[in-house]
Amino acid sequence: MRELTRRDWLKGTSSLAAAGLVYATTAHAQSVTVNGYTPTRENPIRMSSNENPYGVPRSAQNAMIEGFKTSHLYSGDGRRELLQIMADQNGVAPENILIAGGSKEVLKVAALIVALEGGSVMAANPTYHDLVRYSDWVGTEIKWVDVDQETMTTDLDAMRAAYTDDVKLIYLCNPNNPIPTILEKNKLREFCLEMSQKCIVFVDEAYHEFVTDPNYESMVSLAATNDNIIVSRTASKIHGFAGVRVGFAFSTPATLSKMNLRVTGTVATPAIYGAVAAYQDNEFMDFIKRKNQEALAVTYEVFEKHNVRHFKSNSNFTFFHTGIDFAEVRERFMNHGINVGRPFPPYLDWARVSMAKPEDMAYFAEVYEKEFVS
Repeated sequence: MRELTRRDWLKGTSSLAAAGLVYATTAHAQSVTVNGYTPTRENPIRMSSNENPYGVPRSAQNAMIEGFKTSHLYSGDGRRELLQIMADQNGVAPENILIAGGSKEVLKVAALIVALEGGSVMAANPTYHDLVRYSDWVGTEIKWVDVDQETMTTDLDAMRAAYTDDVKLIYLCNPNNPIPTILEKNKLREFCLEMSQKCIVFVDEAYHEFVTDPNYESMVSLAATNDNIIVSRTASKIHGFAGVRVGFAFSTPATLSKMNLRVTGTVATPAIYGAVAAYQDNEFMDFIKRKNQEALAVTYEVFEKHNVRHFKSNSNFTFFHTGIDFAEVRERFMNHGINVGRPFPPYLDWARVSMAKPEDMAYFAEVYEKEFVS
């Protein structure tokens, strides 16, 4: 077999074979595409945390190695370059961007500001937990607003109706998580402009790069000119930086300065170098988006075959109706070496499944039919 080149594994005809070879050393060996691997309870295929199954791009790996050359300095190189890249890609100024140790740090800093200044946090139920959970830990009251029961989208009208003067921050995850629905761009823009006159509107865009729905739009441009709008992004998803930790906040210089005073750490220089490379590696991003769509298609097929309610995803996971308690669902999948996440109350007869490689999702489909189709 001839040696596979970078261009080979980025082309559709050879990407499946190449991915198993090129990324075997960068992604944890938890895929049926890795020779010698057998899914077990002790070492399951990870379909639980919305991770990138192909690992960190080779371009970013090489850049991180280069970054170690200046890692003995407190103010290592690369930050200005990364800020400029993100500014150019998002149509804002570098002053509108804060680099943080993953978007989790941005979420927690926003929650901390509310806790210090007083007030409550409003969020959809269910939604991603970091900002809300941290708020709860520090004693902030949480006002939950159920998602729309028909569309399962975040209910902006219900949030308007539930708003009270003590609400200091409204958290919106778009696309939402665990339900991969989006907020229609015009309705979201109107909501942000209206409610930011009363409180902070925080829009978490962790899955921004995966969205294909034309009804979606980033709120970064609004955040750049409004002190009360904050947008977060992360390199953890499409770029595979879950263990590297690079995230961003977008807002006005005044708001970012306020947040920066409460950030407790710095981003490592190798991580900065890696992000500079990753955010310019369009071939890798295209590859990941294509493989994600292939994995989703395999997953949709088994659900549609058996009339299982699920969602066409705007991210790298989907949410499906099990009809039985999640604890049992998780256990039955684990018996076959598949980890499908965690419970999301109040939807305890639903499950979220993260996209692994298409071949792994084919295995998921086989297990689903074996365990849940009578």
